[in-house]
Amino acid sequence: MKRIVIGICVLALLPCLGWAGELTGRDVAIKMDAVDTSLDSKRTAIMVINRKGQKLARKMESCNKKYGPDERGLIKFIEPPDVRGIMYLTWSYEDVNRDDDMWVFLPAESLVRRISGGGKKGSFMRSDFANEDIEKREVDDDEHRLLRSEEFSGVDCYVVERIAKKQKDTNYSKRVVWVRKDTWLPMKVEFYNKRGKQFKTAIYGGFKEIKGIWTFTKIIAETPRKRSKTLMQHDNVDYNIGLSDSLFEQSNLKR
Repeated sequence: MKRIVIGICVLALLPCLGWAGELTGRDVAIKMDAVDTSLDSKRTAIMVINRKGQKLARKMESCNKKYGPDERGLIKFIEPPDVRGIMYLTWSYEDVNRDDDMWVFLPAESLVRRISGGGKKGSFMRSDFANEDIEKREVDDDEHRLLRSEEFSGVDCYVVERIAKKQKDTNYSKRVVWVRKDTWLPMKVEFYNKRGKQFKTAIYGGFKEIKGIWTFTKIIAETPRKRSKTLMQHDNVDYNIGLSDSLFEQSNLKR
């Protein structure tokens, strides 16, 4: 998945002798991409959407599996009853010239729908995440520029600007990412619209080492203009569990 790793879901620590001239923005992105050394992963998640004082809660299961440089992901909604059985399947490709595939299964209609083009810019289940946020972004999907080095919430971070090479395929003119220097995980992302205005922020937390892999377990995304905030809390995270290939086939969606 291209996960804001909407995870979508990022170990080596370099000596910090000053960032200028030592690391590039692309170097930081490569370090982030190398954090998850697993072959596959599984987790449960609670997504709580708070919009204009009204709350919606959804429970889901999320699975990912790597196929060489490519990756497939499946999200299945469990609760409440009105979304139970809805599934999102993503196939993400390292080749930046190949469009990633995304499908959604709607059990009420027994229908599998492909999500492409402008559909990926739409809201993910009425949350502050977009459909594109649940896909895995490859390093070469973006141009990267190291802006500065600074602390965020008491943690030393690199601040990297990421600009999508294919602007027509995204909501965002750019993303600015605060990356921890110790674990190469994101701490904060600012999202900018096509007019260059920041309109959304995501804050990451709940950092844990699981089976030797540093992992974030919480994301809070906020869109102030919409008076909307979404909490994504991950639980029961596990790696290298031997997930079946059949789980990530289109034919599995209607079973």
